[in-house]
Amino acid sequence: MSSGSHGALALSAFVAAALGLALVPSAAAAHAGAAAVKVPKVKVAKLDLDVAGYVETRQLTDTTSNCSPGVTYTQTNEYTFETSKYVGTRLVHIVLPGRDPVITSGFSRAAGSANIAGGITGFGTTNYCAPTEQDPEPVAPRCVKARGKTRVALVPAAKQVFDEDDLVPLGGQRMMLTVIRSGGAQDLGSCSGALGVEIIPGTDTASAFVSTSWMPGVSLVLPTGLGSIKLFNLKRSDRLRRSINLSGPCDSVRVSTGSGSLGAPAPGRLNADGDCWLRARIVLSVRRSR
Repeated sequence: MSSGSHGALALSAFVAAALGLALVPSAAAAHAGAAAVKVPKVKVAKLDLDVAGYVETRQLTDTTSNCSPGVTYTQTNEYTFETSKYVGTRLVHIVLPGRDPVITSGFSRAAGSANIAGGITGFGTTNYCAPTEQDPEPVAPRCVKARGKTRVALVPAAKQVFDEDDLVPLGGQRMMLTVIRSGGAQDLGSCSGALGVEIIPGTDTASAFVSTSWMPGVSLVLPTGLGSIKLFNLKRSDRLRRSINLSGPCDSVRVSTGSGSLGAPAPGRLNADGDCWLRARIVLSVRRSR
């Protein structure tokens, strides 16, 4: 077998292993020569990402009542993060004969900062009225502060099923920004941020996720509005900037994206026990690695 045929088999085996495929050529295929080897097409985009943003949740607890035990307070949890500068990552576009194209991506190194902080304001209590003996007074929840670093990546959005009349996106696969908090303590106690935040269904929100990073790991997966074709064709002089805003009650958060500044989302109002409001703003800049 020629050296070119050996190289083609080696590349096919490497890509197949990366995709979890079985590649076991028969003895006949091994002697068939280079013409029988289907070489995958691989394209690599080396990109630099600069990311900064915050996520804030506010939750109201109010069980107070005249002459009855109760407590009231507002709990605020904030997650702030930034890479502090451009950090390198890359996208790999792989096409195997007879299969849909696949895009894989790698996370950047840990850089910048990723901080969480919780706080309690407006703490107050009510209790039984005399002559009834009062219950022990409750204490305010204890909140945690932690510091870590940030890792980021662009990953493909979950595939969507299109109807016959739908237009398939011409920009390639749409990409999501994924943010990881690396290091720092976890906050899963009485002062953790809102859990189970629900995002209003929309473009690329099927795999979207947002949190105040109550523990190290993936904290955000959000749509960017960027397509893979544009990213793979970036020139050295190109700069892409995307803003991502989130705002709304924690059970129905709305996501919006844009190429310019979207401004800071409003904090929202808390009126009754159990009310929760989330707001977030993330700015992403992308350039081709130098």
